[in-house]
Amino acid sequence: MYDIPVDLDLGMLQGLKDLLGEKFVELVKTYNSDSMRRIELMRDALQVSDFDTIKHEAHGLKGSSRNVGANSLAALCGDMEIKGKEQDTANMEQLFSAIEQQFAAISAQLRKLIA
Repeated sequence: MYDIPVDLDLGMLQGLKDLLGEKFVELVKTYNSDSMRRIELMRDALQVSDFDTIKHEAHGLKGSSRNVGANSLAALCGDMEIKGKEQDTANMEQLFSAIEQQFAAISAQLRKLIA
C-alpha cells in the first residue's frame, strides 16, 4: 500500500553541499538525529492515539525532509499529517512503518554522502 521507491534529490543535496561547505555534515547529522526523535515521538503518540502529536511530528518531519530533498519521505509524512488531523486510524500503522523504512534508507544514503 505504501511501498514507494526512495526519492532523494541528489542534485538538491549537491547544491546544499556546495552552498554550506563543511556545515553540510552538520546539516545531515542534525537532520538524522532530529528525524529519529520525531519518529520516536510519533511512534509513542500512535500507541496512545495522540493525534495532535502525530500531526505535529509528521508536519515537522515533512518539512525537514523536503529541505534535504527526501521527497518520498516528505510525501508519506504529508499523508500521516492528514491522518492525524482527521483522526483517521485506517492503515496508520502501515503508513508509519513505511515512514520508518523510508527514513532508514534515506538516512543511510545521507550518511554515505558525508563519509
